[in-house]
Amino acid sequence: MSEAPILTLALTPRGQEAVKPAELIQVTGHHELTLNARRAITVLWHHAHMQGVAEGKRYTVEIDELKPAGHKGYEMVEEAIEALMRTLLVVKLPNGKTRRVQFLGGNDLDSPDRPAGVLTYSFDAMLIEILQKSTIWGKIALPIIMSFSSKYSVSLYENVAQVANLSFKTQIEYSLDDFRAMLGVPPGKYKTFGELNMHVLKPAVAEVNALAPFGLAVLPVKQGKKVVKVNVGWWRKSDEELQSAYREGQASKVGRKARISGKAEHVLSPMPSQERLRRRSPKTSLLPAK
Repeated sequence: MSEAPILTLALTPRGQEAVKPAELIQVTGHHELTLNARRAITVLWHHAHMQGVAEGKRYTVEIDELKPAGHKGYEMVEEAIEALMRTLLVVKLPNGKTRRVQFLGGNDLDSPDRPAGVLTYSFDAMLIEILQKSTIWGKIALPIIMSFSSKYSVSLYENVAQVANLSFKTQIEYSLDDFRAMLGVPPGKYKTFGELNMHVLKPAVAEVNALAPFGLAVLPVKQGKKVVKVNVGWWRKSDEELQSAYREGQASKVGRKARISGKAEHVLSPMPSQERLRRRSPKTSLLPAK
């Protein structure tokens, strides 16, 4: 008899590493969310997870946890909170249906004049119902997502982080439409693959490769002359590469674009061989996606 799957909520988050349910990673409908709002989803989930997720419960987080590095005002936090209250996230259910929920429910924000301000917040009851049954997750490093300068980097990193430790899988193929939705690219924007590659993929892949504990490459799959799919592949970094990623994460964001240009493996670059992917895959694995 097979063992019952482990619930995501049964896991204990460690330090600055969020254990984020796949249902909150594989969302669509987030194309209007800013970089800070996308990061806030993970930060708010992480603090709720540590405080015990339950229907009707209120959670707290210090405002400073939601501020981008170097920003002192509340404005960006307020904008992110209001955006999360307005945005409908589309969540995939195990039975094939989709559920539309507001990520963030009612909340109270301390006055900007208060030295150690706190946000008190809640989640939609129908979202809690989903998360209480979640058995698939990804480990998301909060310092990494707070270091990104692109909202697309956040979405790409979190989706690959969910599967990067699987021992039996090293790549995923998406239809171009599904890939755009996963990244949260606004409908009608960057219509050609060339535009998407230049404005979204290359910058995002470069940032993820510079900061994440894994490397990745995105290859277009054509039907005739038209790109119809993309293949996303990943591999475990060497110790030297991990040290380089850590140093970059500690360094100032000023000049990062220049530092990482030419170092990262971008879109259209050769995918590492299957032998290299197998050799560099970690031994530990997450539960397989259903």
